[in-house]
Amino acid sequence: MYRGMWAAYAKAGLTANPDEPDLSRYASDGALKTLRNGLATYRSKKQVLKGKYVLDPRATDVALNASPATVTVTDCIDDSAFLVYNLADEPINDVPGGRRSARATVTNLAAGGWKVTSFGVQDVGSC
Repeated sequence: MYRGMWAAYAKAGLTANPDEPDLSRYASDGALKTLRNGLATYRSKKQVLKGKYVLDPRATDVALNASPATVTVTDCIDDSAFLVYNLADEPINDVPGGRRSARATVTNLAAGGWKVTSFGVQDVGSC
């Protein structure tokens, strides 16, 4: 689910589409709202996202007996090749990102299946 969420965000970023159907396939609750709000902001500025993330997620806490069951994922995302562009295909700035610490909660939503329900990403250099 976690990798799928980031792949869906990258796909949606190509057109800054907050309504990309794959977003809700992998994310829900606060995570989905954060992704959609970010994409809507890029769209309002006539900007898109291009490139790819390098992910290295690890399950660091597994609570399968909790109600609902959850898994905490920690990661060090490298977004140095994932940049913001204007509609003329020009980079907004030429400062690449870098390695960022991230943490996400993946929750079993019963009939909705497992989805990322929250996440946070820290500043460049945090991992």
